[in-house]
Order: sequence, then C-alpha cells, then structure tokens
Amino acid sequence: MKAIQKSGAWLWALLAALLLTVLLTATAFAGDNDFRCWTVDARQWTNQGYQSEKDGVWYLFLPQDESPADTVLSFSGRVTAASAGALDREGGTLTGAFADRDRVTLTLEGGRTETVCLRQSSLPSLRLTLNGTTLDQIHQDKNVKYPGNDLVLTDGDDVLTGTVEIKGRGNSTWREYAKKPYQIKFSKKTSVLGMPAAKKWILLANASDDSMIRTRLVYDAAEQMGFPYVTEYKYVDLWVDGEYLGVYLIGEKAEIGKNRLNLQDPAGAMFELDNGFATDEDHYFFEGRLNSYFALKEIVEEDDAHIAQAMSNFQTAMTHFTTALTSEGWENLSLAQLNAMIDVDSLARYYLMNEYVLNGESFFTSFFWYQDGASDVLHVGPLWDFDTCMGNKNEKVTDYNASSTSVLMKKMLNIPAFYQRVQELYAQYKPVLTGMAGQVDGLRDEIGVSADLNYLRWSTLGAANPKPGGTPFAPTYDEALSRVRTWLTGRAGAFTPTVRPQQLGYYFNASRTVMYLTYSAPSQTSLRFAVWGQQDGQNDLHWYQAKQQNGRWVAEVPLISHQETGTYMVHVYNQNGLPQGLLDHGTVVVDNLVQPEKPALKAALSADGRYLNLTLTGGSDLTQVWFPTWSEKNGQDDLQWYEAKKQADGSWTYSVALSRHNTTGTYFIHAYGNNKKNLVAHTTAYVENIPGPEMKAALSADGRYLNLTLTGGSGLTQVWFPTWSEKNGQDDLQWYEAEKQADGSWTYSVALSRHNTTGTYFIHAYGNNKKNLVAHTTAYVEKIPGPEMKAALSADGRYLDVTLTGRSDLTQVWFPTWSQVNGQDDLRWHEASRQADGSWTCRIALSDHSGTGVYFIHAYGNTKKNLVAHTTVTVPQASQPSQPEQPPQPVRSGMQAVLSADGRYLDVTLAGRSDLTKVWFPTWSSVNGQDDLRWYEATKQPDGSWTCRVPLANHKSAGGFFLHAYGNNKKNLVAHTTASVSQVVSPQVWTRLHDGGRYMTVTLTGRSDLTKVWFPTWGAANGQDDLQWYQAVRQSNGDWSYTVNLSQHRDKGTYFIHVYGNTRQNLVAHTTAYVS
Repeated sequence: MKAIQKSGAWLWALLAALLLTVLLTATAFAGDNDFRCWTVDARQWTNQGYQSEKDGVWYLFLPQDESPADTVLSFSGRVTAASAGALDREGGTLTGAFADRDRVTLTLEGGRTETVCLRQSSLPSLRLTLNGTTLDQIHQDKNVKYPGNDLVLTDGDDVLTGTVEIKGRGNSTWREYAKKPYQIKFSKKTSVLGMPAAKKWILLANASDDSMIRTRLVYDAAEQMGFPYVTEYKYVDLWVDGEYLGVYLIGEKAEIGKNRLNLQDPAGAMFELDNGFATDEDHYFFEGRLNSYFALKEIVEEDDAHIAQAMSNFQTAMTHFTTALTSEGWENLSLAQLNAMIDVDSLARYYLMNEYVLNGESFFTSFFWYQDGASDVLHVGPLWDFDTCMGNKNEKVTDYNASSTSVLMKKMLNIPAFYQRVQELYAQYKPVLTGMAGQVDGLRDEIGVSADLNYLRWSTLGAANPKPGGTPFAPTYDEALSRVRTWLTGRAGAFTPTVRPQQLGYYFNASRTVMYLTYSAPSQTSLRFAVWGQQDGQNDLHWYQAKQQNGRWVAEVPLISHQETGTYMVHVYNQNGLPQGLLDHGTVVVDNLVQPEKPALKAALSADGRYLNLTLTGGSDLTQVWFPTWSEKNGQDDLQWYEAKKQADGSWTYSVALSRHNTTGTYFIHAYGNNKKNLVAHTTAYVENIPGPEMKAALSADGRYLNLTLTGGSGLTQVWFPTWSEKNGQDDLQWYEAEKQADGSWTYSVALSRHNTTGTYFIHAYGNNKKNLVAHTTAYVEKIPGPEMKAALSADGRYLDVTLTGRSDLTQVWFPTWSQVNGQDDLRWHEASRQADGSWTCRIALSDHSGTGVYFIHAYGNTKKNLVAHTTVTVPQASQPSQPEQPPQPVRSGMQAVLSADGRYLDVTLAGRSDLTKVWFPTWSSVNGQDDLRWYEATKQPDGSWTCRVPLANHKSAGGFFLHAYGNNKKNLVAHTTASVSQVVSPQVWTRLHDGGRYMTVTLTGRSDLTKVWFPTWGAANGQDDLQWYQAVRQSNGDWSYTVNLSQHRDKGTYFIHVYGNTRQNLVAHTTAYVS
C-alpha cells in the first residue's frame, strides 16, 4: 500500500485550527449544543464524539491506529473539573494515559456533568472526507454521484490514500435503515486490503443482519463450492467527515472485469432478475413465462449497438429456455438438452446455496444471470444479497423456499435430470454447507471489539427490525451470533434437496393460444378445473372438465376465454370419490396472448377442376367442424354435410368432389362449429365446368401389376374395372371391384399373372352397375416377369426360409419339400402364408426332413396340381442334427433358474429350443410333494430363448425347488432343473408420512402375485371407530400402494394397518405407524 507522507508541524497546526473552527460552528453530532467532544489524531484527523440515546454517554470511537494513551480530548463548553487526566480549562483539552473503555466524568459550570468513553477499533479503519457535500445530501438520492472525496484506509502499518467518487446504493437497506450502504469508485483500478484491483467497491452496511456475518458465511462457503466468480469482502470500520458509522464489509462490486466476471464478447452482459426495482433501470424487459423482470446491469462494451445486441441475445436465449419449460414434455428434458440452453451446474449450485440458507429474496430479486455473447448459453450468478436469511426473516430450519415460490424452480426441480444433478452436487458440497455453523466463532474473532463499537453507535439490538417480516434484532450481539449458529446447526440436520412433486402442472400449444392444465391424481375418477385470471377478480371464471391422458388428468383451456396475461388462479375439484370438493389449488403464469384470428372460410377450385378445396381459418379452438355445401340450382336438393379435418396449424379443411353435386354455377358453403346450429363462417364459389371421370393405368415398378385409378367419380357408390388383353379376344376378361379412396378416387392393382399375356390391355370403368360405362383406357405390357422363388438357410442352421414373389394373384400356396437322399421318402407339403406385399413365405424346420446336401422345393398355387415355381438349396453337414428323425433335444444345462437380487423371484431361462411355439415352466417346492405346484407360461425372447419370472411368494417354503419345461403342449417334457432357496423373503409393509403429517402412504412389497389388495386402517384411540378399508393400487414394479388422508381418521398416536389379499378374509401382512 502507499505510505502516507508527513508534512511540517505548522501545516498540521493550521489545519487543526480550521477544523476546530468548523466544529465550533457546526451542528452537534448528537446531544446538547453547548457541549461537544472530539479528538484530533497525529495525522490531524478529527473523530467526533457521539452521545448515546440509551445511556447519555459520549463515545469517542478511535481508529485502529490511534491509541487512547496518546489521545488529546477536546471539548466545547466550560469544563471546570475532570475525574481523570490533566485538564486545560483555557485550551478546552484533556490529556492522560487513557486505555480502551476508560470513562471520564467532566463537570461543567453550574454543576452539570458529562461522561466520555474512549473505544478503539479492532478493524482496518476507512476514513472519508467529503468534498463540498454532506452525508445528509448524499442520503437524499442514492443515484447522485459525488466526486473528489479523500480516502485514507489504514491496516496496521499499511496505509492507502486516494480520491474517490461516492454514491448511495441498495434498495430495501437504503430505504428502511439509518445505517446506509455506499459505493465508492477510484479513478483507476486499485487493490484494497489485498483484494484484486478494481475501480468500484461496495460498502455493505449489514444493517438488517444483527450478526453482521451472514454475507461472509455464504461467500466463504461459495469459494469452496467452485462458484466461477464469488465477490470478496473484508471488514472495516468506517468514518465519514469524522463521524463513526460502524462496521462495514468492503468488497467487490458484482461487475464485468478481468478480476471479476471475465466476459470476452463485446455484447457479453450481466442481467439481474429483480421484481422490485428492474423498471428503474435504463434497459429491462418482462419475461412472462417466469412472471419476472430482467434488468441489464453490466456489459463489456457500453454503447447503444452492443446494448441492443446484448438485450436481444439474452431475451432470445431466455425465451428459448422458458418455452421449453412450458411446452408439452418439459418434464422429460434431458441433461444434455438443458445444458444446450443453460449452464445447469450454475443454476444447481445457486439453488443449493440459496435454498440451504433460505434466502427468501433469492429468486425474486438480486438474482443475477450472464451470457457471453449470442453463441453462449445462459449462466446463473454471481451470488448476491444474503443479509436476509438463516432465520433473519423467521425462516424455520425445515422450510423450503424455491420449490414452492419460484416459478422457475417449481419447474426445474420436477425435471428428473436436473433434480438428479442437484442431488449429485449436494453430495459433493454437503460438508461445506453443513460446516457453516463451525465458521461463526472465527468471524466473531475477526470483527473483534468493533462489533461493540457498532452497536454503541447504532442502538438497534433488542429493537424491531424495520424490514417487513424481519425477525426482531437480538438483545445482545452474542445472542445474534448464537441465533445464526443454532439455525445453521438445525439446518444441517433438516436439509435435503427436496422436490415437491408438482401435481398441478401446465404447458402451452405451439401457437400459445391454448393452455393445458395437468394434475397427477391417479386415484380420482373425475376432475374439474376452475380457472380465472388474477386481475379483476373472477370476472373470467370458467370451468374445464379434465380427461385422463398418459396416467394424469389434462384439461384444455382456450386462452380466448380469458383474454388476460399474468397470474392465473387454478382450483382442482373432485367430482367423485374422496375427498369431495376442492382437492388442490395453485397458480400458473400466462406470459402473452395471441389474439385469435376471426373465422374465415375460403373455397378454391382444384387444378383439375374436379374439387372445391375448402379451408376454415381462425377456428383452432373449435372441436368439430362441418361444411354444408349446395348448388344454387333447384334450391338445396343437392345439400351435403361434409365433416372437416383439423390440420396441424389449427385450420379445418375438406375437398368436395363436384361429381357429388354435378352442377355448374354458384355454390354456397357454410361452416358450422362444435354443433350443427353454430354458424361461424360462410362463402360462395362459382363452378363453370365439371370435367368428366378420368381413368389412368400405370405399370408398377416391378412390372407385375397394372395400377388403375378412376378420378372424377366420387359420386359413384360402386366401381368395377373389367380388364382383358388384346390377344384371343376376351378369353382372359376379369372384372375387378375397385376400392374408394379418401380423396374420392377409385383404385385397383391388377396382377398381370392373372392374364399372363403381353401386348395391349383394355380397361373399362363401370359405375353403380355393370351397364354404366363411365370411362376407359388402354395400357401396353411389353413383358411380364415370372414368379421368383428363393430358399435360404436360417442363421442357426435349423430352418429353410422360403419365399415366393410375383404371384400375389394366388389364393393358396404350398411348398412341397424333400432332400435328395433316398428319393422323396421325407417329402412334406408346407402351406405358405401370404404377406402384406403379396409374397408367400414359409419357415421349414430341417428336423422335419432327413439327410443333408441338396433340397428340392416346389411351389404350387390354388391347387396341388398347379406348379408355379421351383428352386433348390444345399444344406451343409453341420446344419443337420445327428438324429434326423428327432428335433434337437436341449441338454439339462439348457435350462437354468437363478434367484433374483431381492430374493423374491426365480428367473428361469430355457435356451436352445427356438423351434418351440409355446413353453410352460411347472414349478414346485420339495416340501409336501406337489401341493404348491404352479404352471407358468414362458415368454419367447428375440434370441430364441424362453424366460419367466417365478414369484416365490406363490410357493410356501424355502429349500429345494423343481422346475420342468414343457414345449408346444403340456405332455412334451423338453428340459428340467432344480434350484435352492435358503429363505423366502416375506412381504413387507412400509409407511411414510408427508405434507406435514396430513397424509400417510402405505406400500406392500413382495406380493406381486396378488390380484387385489386392501389396507384396513384405524387409530388405536377409541377402538376401531375410524376403521376405513382402502383398496390399494398396483404399481409397475409389482408393489401395492395407497395414500391415506389422515383427516378421515382424526386421531393422533398409533395407527394399525392390515393387508388383505385377493379376498377380505386373507390376511397377508400387518404393521403399525405413529402419527404425531
């Protein structure tokens, strides 16, 4: 630090005389106008006395570097006697070898006495001399900056001098407390008390924190938790114009800089979520999805262009992030998806710190974010403002803040990927958080006796806290520290990163015209949502019926029905079941309203003139739409009602086939919505000409089919396509009945194998009857590919997979198959199966045949005399079993039974028998014969094995178990094995109290074999007068569970819970629980 320089004695004497003149003419610091006291130290700095309102004593607060033994006490008023020291009546001074805490009684003329007490600071001393202003003037407006003020900071032998600008800062502390916070700014970057050099420094008053250590506790812990940037603070005692103002924390301003938040992009910026004061800033915006304001606080390059770019970058990124949180499927966002939008660890760490100390303002104000240019994701930090936490606003150690009050965190904590990351970070940093209580005494030692000086200057101990909802200040400083220590100790035992399951959720459609409310209540049978905007009471109250979708209740809320942004109130009502009436309530946030488009109907003639294409826009809120259409001629004799189809963009469309009306001229088209009485739009269209039906024939890509299409015949009810080749007249004539398509056309694919002739083909179209020719065409077929047959050996070498293509016209196909060995002694006729593409397939087991080498496969169609194709295939020696007449026999090792990890099941597997079509595993224990025999049907796996999970609860004993495997039928034993079970795990009943003891969840494990379960429950008090039977719900893992509403019972104390299975006479388990 820069050492202070000494001047001549004459200069100091002159300064002292001037200061004395000022003091004699100035308004008293406190107390009577005819008596004041002060000291002037060796550096000619004046320290004014302060008269306490509590005890009337005058306190002289001496800096760390001013010894009471060298102090010369000056005073105004005629002092005639002093209880200690050497009194100079004429000069108005008192000298003596005084010590810290010494008290001197001064007697004035007339006999009145004043007591003066000397107190010396134990902290670095920061002294400011204002330039042409006063503290009172600074306190008028915190935003006015006052330059040219002298600063001296002494820390032992180190002395820092300089000139600084000073201004007020803060929000609630500035408004509500006499001890104010300030900001000072050097003309160049300056290191203070060893902290990294910077221009701007903050003086935190800690006025609302009677312990003065909460902020330091948090920042010291944050350093250990790996926060990328943590503001550093150190304690000082502050004097301004000789007036002692108490203990302050001097530290770094949360700003962008090389030694602070080191952003590189010119549009890199820091923002503050501040719902109290953001609108006082020059640049801010409202993020509706979070119902919060963001203000620009710092930027790398502070010019209009980069400010505009930073605002755009941050808003775009925030909108992308919050849209994802309010869109369908938000709960399933992965960690990678989240990290592509926001630095997940920065938010998770911020949540853990603020939630652990219960900083009630953390997600409402002083919530800082930053982004280093457009390509960067969002980041959370740095930490700020921790004077109101750790019980300082009546927070209980068991409370949770963010998960119940923050719109953002209610969403994030219900995303499993984020919540898991929070749990991982908490496990890593738990020693730091739970160790905060152990840091209290160290900070008390650091502040030292200056804490006493602070509370002699500010008589707030034992007083009410001016902050609304603030905890009253402790009666003593030691009690203030004890409260913090006790709170942190209790928090260490009570805290866990909790997630409150968000039963009430919401998201929006892509156009944000519809809000979907969701509610998780699987035991309910009917729910309704009452919804209204917070503005203007319930003037927009609407009720919405919920429907079950994917295991939860969902209701569709058209925002056109409310026309309001901001907070919406949502009440959830149960219509059936228990409890009756209001089930739950909460709030959701609607950020913006897209003004609905007024319904408009348009009619456009299709390019071929055969259709009227109708489109209704502005009706996305409708659930059903019809287009009644008719021509002007002959009134409404051709009226047709067409039901429209809703498109992805919310419009409704339909293509009207004009052949169904068959009239030219003007057409009238109306649009009705939701019901056939609600006309929402109408239009007209003019049709000059209606083209007749048109027929086309196209050869398929493989050359095996003629694809026939008739358009313009949508008014027909039945269509046939008689088809024949030019050769030999109509000897191959076939009538094919066409199929009507959704667009009104008629189609059919003619298999050329049914005609088996090349050259010209004639195709006619008859409509409604076989005498009404409506269209015709021709087609030329140069070549008809023959049928193709293939046979391939399966991967396991046990089968031949045979396929016939090119004969989709056949109605039945067989594949007679035999091996070359011994003629046709192993001939088998295998019936093929028709596939969706017209091919025919069959899997032939080689175990049905004998010999290896060449196999012959023929294909017969429709009859067993009509050979249509043939092929051969070679089977190598290794593929054929050693006993050709028998299927492969699995060895005993092919079947195994393994005890599951939880000891509740035998996992049974049969391998090597993929040829079987069905498998059973009969199972019984060795005790008492087969009295517990159960047959379990196995499931075939992709690798050809068969598996089944056997619940041991279905069997009554431990010890040996016998397991057989039967294939295809229950007489064909194919394998067997045994298993040993040392102990059959009994079913267990678990209870868990939650929601403040209002509910108890009961869970039965180990009895997945049951088909129905009840939990009769009653309190021990008054017998079974409150007995209730609750039917449990089976979970996906085989457990049974039910949540008991304890308000149905009323009693506290011991509860009895029994478990009955399948019937109400079959007791399977029981337990007890204690409700306090």
